[in-house]
Amino acid sequence: MRTTLVSLDNTYYQVEDQPRFEVTVENVDSAPLRLPFSPHLADLQPEDPAQKFAYSELQVVLWIGGKTWDANTGGAVSLYGADDHAHTMVTLNQGEWLRIIGKGKLTLPSDEPVSELIRSGSVVDHAFAKVSLYRLKPY
Repeated sequence: MRTTLVSLDNTYYQVEDQPRFEVTVENVDSAPLRLPFSPHLADLQPEDPAQKFAYSELQVVLWIGGKTWDANTGGAVSLYGADDHAHTMVTLNQGEWLRIIGKGKLTLPSDEPVSELIRSGSVVDHAFAKVSLYRLKPY
């Protein structure tokens, strides 16, 4: 799968801003790729709250960075799905892609070394997106 940060809604941001970002996820393999596509995990939960259930989760994380550092402090979007729930999964064949639009929240990294880099003039000069796919079994 190839992930591309297509756009951000502004050129400049401050800490605590909520950037709107657009990401494409493309299947670059010859095998079909099943991805979750529902914004609400609660839609997958069984009527009986004690019943365990399986689901998939796709996390799209906005990363920001400077010349010598990167941090996942731009915000994230999670999508959920299960094969037994209609309209919560999408299949991408080779060359097909989907667009995900999310809203993040910019924060500074909490660890001191990265914060020190920022204070020393290593400003944020790039952003990118990373995607993780999880298949969670009933526990």
